[in-house]
Amino acid sequence: MASPRLSTPLVLAVASAMICVGLVGFLWRGGATEPAPERPALLVDDSSPERAAESFLDAWRKRAHDAALALSTGDARERVLARQRADAQLGEHERALEAEVWQTLASSRLGLQLRESERLPDERLALRGIASGEFLGEPYEREVEMVVAPADEGRWRVERFDFGDILTEPPRVLQKADR
Repeated sequence: MASPRLSTPLVLAVASAMICVGLVGFLWRGGATEPAPERPALLVDDSSPERAAESFLDAWRKRAHDAALALSTGDARERVLARQRADAQLGEHERALEAEVWQTLASSRLGLQLRESERLPDERLALRGIASGEFLGEPYEREVEMVVAPADEGRWRVERFDFGDILTEPPRVLQKADR
């Protein structure tokens, strides 16, 4: 069975969107005259279901593929691998632009505010809550649901994750760009 292929118009639209986001972030920072903000250190803690989920979310957001792979299993791991492969297919210029975009967009840690947890078979847990942080210097909140599973020696791994609605308004700079 042949692998599914993306249409050329779709690929071009996604590439154009990435470039636009990169330019907005670049201009938002003030152009090349200002140094890029320091990216906070990625905290990886898998000692509890909640900490593993939050660490995974932050690694996913920052495109820290190695950390996200270490924190995942099952479907979540496959999604990280697919994202890593897609990033690897970018040309050198696109990869540099993407790194700068994500340096700007993911400049703060993404946290997880738990609203609900549910016990599942095999000691797994479903966690539902709000991923929160900043996006281009403004508050960002989004619904998220994750399933975490126990791993070796009291460690936890994210097995599945789904993002829901974005609960905050888009940053003003993006609202101005739409006009």
